[in-house]
Amino acid sequence: MIRQRLEIKLGQRMVMTPQLQQAIHLLMLAKLDLREEILQETQTNPLLEIEEESEWEENQIGDQDGDLVPPSRDGESDRETDDRGPVDPMMSWDYSINEDMDDSGLYQEERSIREDPDSDFSYEKVLAAPTSLEDHLIWQISFREMSEGEKRLAHFLIGNINEDGYLVLTESEVPSDYLSSPEMFARVLSWIQECDPPGVGARNLRESLMIQAKLLDLEKTIVWDILQDYLDDLLEMKYKNVAKALSVSVEDIQKAALIIRKLEPKPGRPYFRDMAMAISPDVRYYDAGNGEIRVSLNEEGVPRLKIQSAYRSLLKTMEKKDKTREYIEEKLRSAMWFLKSIEQRKKTILRVAEAILKHQEDFFRRGPSGLRPLVLKTIAQDLSLHESTISRVTNQKYAETPFGLVELKFFFSGSIPSQSGSDHSSVSVREKIREMVRVESRKTPLTDQEIMNQLGKEGIVIARRTVAKYRMELDIPPVNKRRQEHAI
Repeated sequence: MIRQRLEIKLGQRMVMTPQLQQAIHLLMLAKLDLREEILQETQTNPLLEIEEESEWEENQIGDQDGDLVPPSRDGESDRETDDRGPVDPMMSWDYSINEDMDDSGLYQEERSIREDPDSDFSYEKVLAAPTSLEDHLIWQISFREMSEGEKRLAHFLIGNINEDGYLVLTESEVPSDYLSSPEMFARVLSWIQECDPPGVGARNLRESLMIQAKLLDLEKTIVWDILQDYLDDLLEMKYKNVAKALSVSVEDIQKAALIIRKLEPKPGRPYFRDMAMAISPDVRYYDAGNGEIRVSLNEEGVPRLKIQSAYRSLLKTMEKKDKTREYIEEKLRSAMWFLKSIEQRKKTILRVAEAILKHQEDFFRRGPSGLRPLVLKTIAQDLSLHESTISRVTNQKYAETPFGLVELKFFFSGSIPSQSGSDHSSVSVREKIREMVRVESRKTPLTDQEIMNQLGKEGIVIARRTVAKYRMELDIPPVNKRRQEHAI
C-alpha cells in the first residue's frame, strides 16, 4: 500500500551559484586567457573600467583609510605585506562575498606593485612546446591507485582522445588484450572523465555537457533534463516544445539555455595551440637574503579594474522603482562579484605556491635534484581544499624560479623508494640519470643495468626497465648508439 508522509531531513549540499561557477572558471584560466576575460568583461559591463597606472599609484599612496600600501619596487603582490594573516578563500568553493570596496571600486585587501618595464620580455619565457592534453591527463591519472592493466588501458584511452577532448573509439574497438573484465572499460573511462578539463573523455557533445553539469551539481535541475532528453530541440531553439514537454515556462528554458551555453563544447580546446606562446609567470620564487626563499604574485600584464564612481553617485539620485536603477544595480553586483572572484583567484594561487615552497624548498636551493615526491592530496589537505581545486590551480599556471620557468604541476611527481626509507622524486631520479650520462666515459658509456647499479649504491631502489623508461623520456639514446656517436 502506498502512503504519503511528510519528513524533515537535515543535510548539507553544495549549491553552485552562477557566481561560484564564475569563480571556478576564472581560477582555471591561464594568465593570458585571464587578461582576455577581463577585457571582455569590461566590454559587457559598463560599470567596469581599466584603471590607469597613474590612478593606481595615486590610490596606493593617497588612500585615506590606510588599507592600501604604497607600491614597492618589484611589481608583485607579496603575502608578506598583508599583516592580517592568510585567508582561506576557496574552502570547498563555499565562501561569502563581503562588498568591501571603497568608492573607487578597489578592494581594501588588494596588494600590488609595478614590474620593471625593462624586463617584461625574455626569449627564455617562450614555451615552444606547451603541455598537451594527453600529458595533462596522464599526469592526473598517475596519482590514482590502479593496477598495471588499468594503467595500460588508461594510457591507451587517453591516446585516443582527440584535440577537442573527445574519445574517438568505442568499447568494441578496444583490443581485447587491454580488457581483463567487462567492467574495466567503464571504470577506467569514468576515472578519465573525472579529470581536468571538465567534460574530457566524453564520446559525444551530450555526454561532455552532462559531465560538466554534474560537476556543477545541476543533476536535479531543468538544465539536466534538457541535456538528457531535449538537447537537439534546444540546439534548434525549439524552446516552446521543450517547455511544453517539461511543463515549465519558456522563460525557464531560456535561463537554462544561458547556463548550457556557458559550458565548454570542446573541453580540449585550451591545450591545442599552433604556435609558440609567450609565458608570463603567475608567481615568482626568489632569494630574500639570509638563505630565505619567498614567493610572490606576479600581476604584470593583468589589467587592474575598478568600478566607475559616477554610477554610484547616480544611484543615490535615482528612485528605487526606476528600471534604469535596477539595471545599474544588477551590473554593480556583477562587477563586484567579478572583482572578488579575481581577488580570490590570486589568493588561492599564492596559497598553493606557498604550500609548494613548504614541501619543495630543497628544489629552490639545489635545483631539480632536490625535488621530493609530492601528490595533489598533500597540498589539498594542507590547505583544506579539494584535489580538483589544486589541479585547476597548478594547470597552466607558471612559476619563475632560480632554475628557470616551470609549470606549477612540475612540482608534483611520483616517488621512487630508497633503502633509507625516504623516497625520492621521480623527477630528481631522472636528473641523476641525466647527470650520469653527461659525465660517463665516451668510450664505455653506461648501460641501463650499470645506471641501475649506481643508483642502487645511492640507496635508490629502481628496476632496469624503469631506468630505460626514464632514459627514453629524457631523449637519451641507448648505450650502443651513444658508443657509436662517441666513436665517430
